[in-house]
Amino acid sequence: MTPIDLLIQPKALLAGGDTTSSSPEEAHCLLNWGVAISGRKIAAVDTLVALEARYRPQQTLALLNHLVMPGLINAQTHALGITTRGQTLASDVFAPSMNPAAETGPMSLDELTAAARLAFSEMLLAGTTTCADMSPYPEQVAKAAEEAGIHAQVSVPITDEINAWSQSAQDGLERALALHDGYAHHPSVGIALGLPNLAQISFETLQKVGMYSEELNLQVQALLHPTPGHVLAIEERHGCDGVTLLERAGLLGPNLQAVHVNALDDDAMALLHRYRVALVRCHHPFSGQMRPWDWMHTEQPVGLGTGSYAFNYYADGFRGIEQQGLIGINRATRGSATALGLETQIGTLKANKLADVIALDLRILDPRSASAQTTVDLPSLLTRGRGNQAVTHVWVAGQLRVDNRELV
Repeated sequence: MTPIDLLIQPKALLAGGDTTSSSPEEAHCLLNWGVAISGRKIAAVDTLVALEARYRPQQTLALLNHLVMPGLINAQTHALGITTRGQTLASDVFAPSMNPAAETGPMSLDELTAAARLAFSEMLLAGTTTCADMSPYPEQVAKAAEEAGIHAQVSVPITDEINAWSQSAQDGLERALALHDGYAHHPSVGIALGLPNLAQISFETLQKVGMYSEELNLQVQALLHPTPGHVLAIEERHGCDGVTLLERAGLLGPNLQAVHVNALDDDAMALLHRYRVALVRCHHPFSGQMRPWDWMHTEQPVGLGTGSYAFNYYADGFRGIEQQGLIGINRATRGSATALGLETQIGTLKANKLADVIALDLRILDPRSASAQTTVDLPSLLTRGRGNQAVTHVWVAGQLRVDNRELV
């Protein structure tokens, strides 16, 4: 028998599509299946009978009332938005402030690191194991993510606007590349380039961003067309909409993560389709006033994020699933992994992928799930918006980070 570190024996398992359905609209749970973990990775996902016959675990965890599934992936967030929780802000509700001290007051770098770590701890407790953050304090956010033990893509802002990170877009780009070199081989933190406002960056700098993205295989996250007002601001500076601008700069492609994309015309949608740009949707109170999200190409990756510095910031991935229904389960896991370029590492429970796993107590979601006489549609329970309350265990790369609802 092969020795492993951990064998998880849940009531049900949602692998995320690899061993169930390939359709993003469908989600199926497997009963009497489990997960074998060895080191940082998943050794196998199989029936409990097969796993017990094949492996000799150092620890066996029986979770008889639980659902085990891939960790949620928050494809766009601003961890330092936690510093303005409960406040009414005058800033753009769709974009992070590049000068948060103007609204929150001065904070020391240590205080900012502590705030970001608190945000990441909240994410872990609510079942998020990976996130993509954009902040004018990327060094502090990266340090906080490392301390919290969460996987993080830290998008360094490139903007002409003078801010806490840089004095110019060129300065920000140079510092971003240096930070990328420092984290090039880090196991849990990766550096990306962030475009918080296309109206605040020159075309020449955008071309440089595209060049470095291609040469270094860097992900680029852009807050793109969040509202008609943003589109007009881009047109005033560049003479075209943001999607056309990014195409001219050589940035449309699989390395681009387009966040928001609420204000689109048919030509812009066609370009996003053609280049198979990854899309990230962040739900907000104005969703009903925007164009419905039913235009995406079936082969276009779509992930879920939480945004934003406004709206009384809470980064709850299950809220997005509640808004989208069953398809949201896919978008919060496999879809977000693909959007971030991490689909070979995370997003589904599959052998040789990183062991990013969460367990939810089904009795919190529906007491009937504990009864053998009652049939409950388990995936549908995740769409009711209480999933964050049911998370009891969280593993990130095989490391237990939340144990019985407490941070480890």
